[in-house]
Amino acid sequence: GGQFKREVTVDGQSHLLLIREEAGAPDAQFASWADAVIFVFSLESESSFEEVTRLHALLSDLRGTADLALALVGTQDKISSSSPRAVEDARARALCGDARRCLYYETCATYGLNVDR
Repeated sequence: GGQFKREVTVDGQSHLLLIREEAGAPDAQFASWADAVIFVFSLESESSFEEVTRLHALLSDLRGTADLALALVGTQDKISSSSPRAVEDARARALCGDARRCLYYETCATYGLNVDR
């Protein structure tokens, strides 16, 4: 886990994000204070997607997600024949579709794809 700050501009208004990286399952305390949650998984790892699905279900049980901003982010380094994509776009979008106010992005830090977004 770690803590980070980042200033972002949304619709012309500046906001300071206080980001707390959590390792492990959400608990009741986390669920009560979080305004937004970003679930990150590897597009190259079925098990990481399954873990995100489990964590999403736990959070939903602790606190309904209707008033919580959610984002699902699939990351990749280099999807290739030696490291194939394990999680298809439709499956990730389906998980996002189960939650209201959920955005889905695929990112690649190597190429800078959707990193700032």
